Amino acid sequence: MNRQKDCSGIATRLKLLRVEAGLTQADIAAKLGISQQMYSKLENTDTPLDSGRLKMLCELYGVSADYILDIPTPPQKQEIQQTAFVDSQIDDIVEKVLSRINKTSDH
Repeated sequence: MNRQKDCSGIATRLKLLRVEAGLTQADIAAKLGISQQMYSKLENTDTPLDSGRLKMLCELYGVSADYILDIPTPPQKQEIQQTAFVDSQIDDIVEKVLSRINKTSDH
């Protein structure tokens, strides 16, 4: 299998994350301790991503290695993540309602 083809999903994710964060290749390269040219190669699938840099990028962007590596999430795990997200939204709504009730009862 072609190494460039293997890395294309990773390269796409790296560029997407960087652009969404409003950062330049030079910004990310500085955080990783590499040159801008080396980082450019990561985004252009010329260079494989090592585990140390993968970990740093996960921490920087707040995403999982699975996301950067373009590994699909199993359907069951997706359902759990969606449920957790909905639960957190419900918790936020309940907290706001209780806060309003407390403010109203204080008056």
